[in-house]
Amino acid sequence: MNREVRQLLRTGPFELALDAAIEASGLTLERLCKRLDDSGVTVSRTAISYWRNGRSRPERAESLAALSRLEQILDLPQSSLVALLGGRKPRGRWVGRPAGTLSRRAMWPSCGPLLAGLDSAPEVDFVSIADVVTVDQLTGERRQRTRLVLRAATDHVSRCLVCHEIDDPAYAPAELAGVAYARRGRVRRDAASRSMVAELLFDRPLSQGEHTIVEYELRLPDGLPLDHVYRRFTRPVGLYTIQLRFAGGQPGRVRRYDRAGLHGPERHVEDLWLGAAGTTSLVAPGVRPGTVGVRWES
Repeated sequence: MNREVRQLLRTGPFELALDAAIEASGLTLERLCKRLDDSGVTVSRTAISYWRNGRSRPERAESLAALSRLEQILDLPQSSLVALLGGRKPRGRWVGRPAGTLSRRAMWPSCGPLLAGLDSAPEVDFVSIADVVTVDQLTGERRQRTRLVLRAATDHVSRCLVCHEIDDPAYAPAELAGVAYARRGRVRRDAASRSMVAELLFDRPLSQGEHTIVEYELRLPDGLPLDHVYRRFTRPVGLYTIQLRFAGGQPGRVRRYDRAGLHGPERHVEDLWLGAAGTTSLVAPGVRPGTVGVRWES
């Protein structure tokens, strides 16, 4: 058993521990199901996939028996996964998604395949998000630095996920250039969809209501033609700020806009002041689910 699996079996959450144990075993879901079937236990590939991505948990007696057998196949201590389940969870389509929120898959449709094995119900609330974007017209460099203030929505929260997509089909996905106040977890990039999903691991599991601060930096493709940037929100956020720095040439006009979802009509369109140093900022308190962006033109 590797160090990551051993740690997750102590701290949880269940889906992350199961996912790590399956990856460490090197077994495919088809092979796992075959091994279970050979021992007289029938579990579908879909069920195991749902367990490992947090969409459902084993609750029925048959499922718990299958989980115990799965522990043996994965060479895990007896009841180590069962112990992470805790009490029975409420059921229903909207469990883990409060009213007025949007689906992560709806807001990042092309990231769906990358979320397989990583996705789970939201376990953190975003108290604030702060983006700093640099656009250098001379060097072609484009960078984004982000600071997240997070609050644990449940106990034993050990990570968060961030998703990013590049709009222009001629360019590769963004790269995770650095992480501060957390550890880099699994990072998945897909050139076809120009998408990236990154897992940021906290230094220790958080109890419900505890806060933490995480920073990360993205390297956007050099020379990427940019005339807008935007942030997608699946849940309410207390405060969102974005600072833009233009080097090697300034746009003539900069405007903010909101959308109720990923697409649709723009709302709350207003001009932003661009200073002599080529910087501008947007401060948006009480952000609702949807999109907040900034666009510019010569």
